[in-house]
Parts: sequence; structure tokens; C-alpha cells
Amino acid sequence: MDFEFGQTTQSEAFFDRNPKFYPAFERLMALTNKCFGRSFQPKNRTEHICFSLGQTCRQDFLEVLFLAAHGYGIGASKVLRGLYERAVALAYMIRHPEKAERFVRFAALQEYKAMNAALSIVSEKEFDESMKSVTASQVRELYEQVKPEFQTTLCKKCGHKGTAFSWDIDVASMVRDAGDPYGRYYLGAYAIPNFHIHATLASAFPDSPNEEQTPERNRHEAEFALLNATIMLLLVIRSQDALFSLNLAVDIDKCEKDVADVWIQS
Repeated sequence: MDFEFGQTTQSEAFFDRNPKFYPAFERLMALTNKCFGRSFQPKNRTEHICFSLGQTCRQDFLEVLFLAAHGYGIGASKVLRGLYERAVALAYMIRHPEKAERFVRFAALQEYKAMNAALSIVSEKEFDESMKSVTASQVRELYEQVKPEFQTTLCKKCGHKGTAFSWDIDVASMVRDAGDPYGRYYLGAYAIPNFHIHATLASAFPDSPNEEQTPERNRHEAEFALLNATIMLLLVIRSQDALFSLNLAVDIDKCEKDVADVWIQS
């Protein structure tokens, strides 16, 4: 995987503040290459989904890194939120391999919901022309096939049933199921970044009232996001190691020590 930091005033300042970062980054990238840069033939749905989800997490990490190195703390936090959710889903599916098929099939409901929202704004013809690879009628057909699998009781009092809001349990419940250390990072890597992603008061007023504090706050948020993203990526690699028996424990341990050396003790 190619990656370039770019050279800006912010990125130069980042490396000046964190002189131990680059050697640790090289070791981490070597580890990700061992994990993902290999011949891969999935034996089942769980392996297929978990490997591909892990690949996406690696890309998420690099996007967090690029934004953080250039001082975009809030942008880095937004990407971190997705990385965290994918890392948790991956760990959850490894614990419950039968859920991988459910994860795949729920995509039909997600696409149907997105399509209906789009069709309230544009015509079906415009939708089909924009999508190219799939038509509205095909989305509806697949939705009707899969919908019965995701019926759930929405109201326990009256017994009203409807379509599930998620492919399985909610993220917080997955975090509890996955166990330590995912719960430790829920607030900083998921809950708080949610305020930046959505149209919230926090996203309207992200900066400090004191403008002199804003650059320092941006740097802090950027490096906080990068620290959490690094930890999440290592958890993802541990998940891959557990699923595929890659014998990466020694390399992972070294990279975890780098985290403490680069960030926690600096």
C-alpha cells in the first residue's frame, strides 16, 4: 500500500513533536503487510467478511494518520469513529461466526432505506441512471427477499413488529460482548466523534471561544485520534491473527510497546 505524508508546516511540526513516530510507523506498516499483504482464499463467509473489513480498517487508519499529521483533528476523529465501529463488528463476528451471513444480507435493507430516501428527492429514472450497476426495481426485489429475516418486536407492550434497525445488536451491546479493551475506547473513539459527524450543536461550534487556544486544541484532538486509531488497528490485527492463525503475536507486542513509547510516555 502506497502512502505519502506530504510536506506542510503542520506535518513538519508533527514530526518535530513526535520524533519517535516514524520508526514506529514503519514497524506498524510492516506488520499490516504481513497481515493483509498475502495470498488469501477465504474458506467461508466469516473469513471473507472479516478479512475485507480488516482491510478497510487499515485504510481508515491511514486516513486518520494523514489528517492528524496535517492538523485536522476533527476530521481525524470522524474517520476514527468508523474505524472503531468496524473493529468492534469484526471482533463480534469472530466471536459469533454465524453472524457474518446476517451482516451481508442486511445490506439489502440498508440499500432499500437509502434508495427510498433518495427517491423522495429524485426520480426513479435519475436514480437508475446515477447508480448504473443496480436499478430501483432490483433493490426492491432483494429487499422483499431478505426482509422477513429481520423482523423484530419493536414494542414489547403491544407486540408490534417491524424491521430491525441494525444488522444485529447495537454497537454498545457489541462492545460489551467483545469485552476488554474495546469498552475503554468507546467514549473517545465512538461516542464523542458522533457529535462531529452529525448535524449537532457541537459540530456547529467545534472551536474554543478563545481563538488563541484553537490551534493547540486541534493538535491535541489530532494526536488523540491517531493514538486511538493505532490502538484500534492493532486490535484489528489481533482479531485477524486469532481468526487466521498468522503467528503475529510477537510483532503485535512490539508495536504495542511502540504505542507506549511514542505517545503515552511523550
